[in-house]
Amino acid sequence: MTILLFLRLAYLGAASLILFVVAIPPLRIHFLAYGARTHPAPGDKSSQRTVEKTGLLNLFLERLAALTVPHAWFASFYAVSVVSSLFWASQILTHGPLFRMVAAVAATPDNAEATMTIPQITVTWLFLLAQATRRLYESLVLTPPSHARMWIGHWVIGVLFYIGTSVAVWIEGIPAIQGHTFHPSDLSLLAPTPCTFFATILFLLASGVQHDSHAYLASLRRKTLTSPPKRGGDGKSGGGDGMHYKLPTHPAFTSLIAPHYTAECLIYLSLAIVAAPPGGHGFNGTLACVLVFVAVNLGVTAAGTKRWYEDVFGEEAVRGRWRLIPFVF
Repeated sequence: MTILLFLRLAYLGAASLILFVVAIPPLRIHFLAYGARTHPAPGDKSSQRTVEKTGLLNLFLERLAALTVPHAWFASFYAVSVVSSLFWASQILTHGPLFRMVAAVAATPDNAEATMTIPQITVTWLFLLAQATRRLYESLVLTPPSHARMWIGHWVIGVLFYIGTSVAVWIEGIPAIQGHTFHPSDLSLLAPTPCTFFATILFLLASGVQHDSHAYLASLRRKTLTSPPKRGGDGKSGGGDGMHYKLPTHPAFTSLIAPHYTAECLIYLSLAIVAAPPGGHGFNGTLACVLVFVAVNLGVTAAGTKRWYEDVFGEEAVRGRWRLIPFVF
């Protein structure tokens, strides 16, 4: 098995695992919720009844789910991504030993016929670095302090995702890299292809929407001592974690539960488009697999967020808001 096939199967396998966990109630209850969603709304007895019926299995899952890390470690995902991107850039520029090792196990007979170009590799790498750098800044500067925690499995999967994606953005361009000697002129601005132009506009717009959404959500999170939450009402509610929550009313949230999740999918879609090998390929196959994982992961999270909003603020408050994809889901 080549590393290219391994990467693709890893992303698709992880997406399938998430869907499996969603389908099994005890697994869903213990391992999918984190942060505010780990605190069920008052009056919501469905989760408790499901847990009570599982007996010894529930005890085991509770012990496993108790292995958590601070939610603040979320920033480490983006630090890993930035460091990995810079590391692989140095390996690619110098044709270093680790690049040569990856190239040796990634070789396939048709690689030379369907390879990314050097400009594509450069732009795709820059997109990922820019995304990770911005998210690292937002995590360190915008996100307020929190006592929330996440399951250690989420953290491990996140770290592996960003390590793998730092390779996925260039792995389909190995033949071009091997036959190229890098020069400062490679950084010169060239007229973009239609696909590169479209993907760049999509990336910039999605990044802007995501940043605005993150900044807005951060402004809503303030620590207070609250009474038990009320359903519906004035759009404000106290959570079981001592946080005071408000229903988002920013224009981006008018039709979507989590526009920052939708924007994340569009960002990875732009990567899959800009990295598509020439010759009629609409998408980069490896980055398309990355997009599938991101869409499944965030789609499941968005669905959980909508249920939590319905429990806390009432169904009417979020009626008509799509979870991830307008008019689809």
